[in-house]
Amino acid sequence: MYSDPRSGPAIPVPVALQLVLGVFLLASTFSIALTQTALGLALILWFFLALKRKAPVPRRTTLDVPVLLLIVVSFIAALLSDRRIASLINLKNYALMTVIYVIGSLLTTRRMALRQFAVLLASGAGVAAYGIAIYLLGKGFGTLGRSPGPFSNAMTFGGILLILCSLFLAVAAGAGVVKRLRCAAIGAAIVSFVALFFTFTRSSWVGAVISVVIILAFLRRRWLVPFAVALVLFVLLLPAQYRARVESIWNLKHPSNVHRLQLLKGSMGIIRDHPVIGVGTMDLADVYRRYMPPDAVQVFGHMHNIFLQIAVQTGFVGLAAFCWLLFAFFRLIVRNLKLDLPPPERAWVVGSIGALAGFIVNGLFEWNFGDAEVVTLLYIVLGDNLALSRMFQPAATAPRAESAFAYKPRIG
Repeated sequence: MYSDPRSGPAIPVPVALQLVLGVFLLASTFSIALTQTALGLALILWFFLALKRKAPVPRRTTLDVPVLLLIVVSFIAALLSDRRIASLINLKNYALMTVIYVIGSLLTTRRMALRQFAVLLASGAGVAAYGIAIYLLGKGFGTLGRSPGPFSNAMTFGGILLILCSLFLAVAAGAGVVKRLRCAAIGAAIVSFVALFFTFTRSSWVGAVISVVIILAFLRRRWLVPFAVALVLFVLLLPAQYRARVESIWNLKHPSNVHRLQLLKGSMGIIRDHPVIGVGTMDLADVYRRYMPPDAVQVFGHMHNIFLQIAVQTGFVGLAAFCWLLFAFFRLIVRNLKLDLPPPERAWVVGSIGALAGFIVNGLFEWNFGDAEVVTLLYIVLGDNLALSRMFQPAATAPRAESAFAYKPRIG
């Protein structure tokens, strides 16, 4: 990821903005408060510097319409909701989508891309090691000692590690990656996968398996069968209490699985009564109480499924917009594979595909699209791909909408 003439002329990014961006990236794996503070400061600095033509100015992208459509539909659903104020307040998480444009605009050179990866690798590996330490010291939660890492719960930590594992594994397995970078990625991947296991977050486990399969299919197809064999042996050799956790994934009588099936039944009732624009984007506990099955006891504020959650809150209109957005995310990343990318960048793109697929699989069991920590890291990955599409798109053939960003330097 070093300077390369194919990436075009470097667009200057002021040092102060680079430093704030560095803090943002560093904190993205362990502190949402620091992450959002740094993001806010970066947006303010970027705005004023761009006005003075001292920083890159964003241009249209292929993500703009689906992003805007989902926001507009959600806003309309909030306005029409019985709990309008609460619904409008809950729209604040959409502001995190600015991360895509911040990273996509300000990551202007390959050297900056390498620095970003180094920051994420160091921060991610450190957080993973911290999570392992929590488990080994007996500071986790529940009978299994689930490690929450630096977060309040293990599910958020599992979602973060799922994305990091995908990126680190892809760089570690990518062909042509320099030895030093590969060794660092291997170490970070090992620590991250171990920490992910100690979260005992089943949805993140399943998402990670899907991600690994996708990454190996792209980069090391011959490893797929050995991976499958190793995975089966690993599960069979686990101590009984750990193996029981794995087996509970497909046990429909497990309490958490029962709860999710009850949520499915309740959400279907809500959708039948509010099919077009949903009930609003507020907490769903009060609504679910009215629709929960007779045998349900526990009340939830969300549906533990991103598609059900979106359908309940914003109806089929919002669900269609959300699916279009996910498609646009995949299209952005997959199109980068058609570019003449050097080995590290290509591996990163493949890892991005795995991370997004794993995120969606994880989202079949968790409301991770509403988890600010997890979705912020996903937006960073998408922003990287937006930046790469600009760096390596041939100037003569780049569509205007996908050139992503333009910069007009001050003359004189």
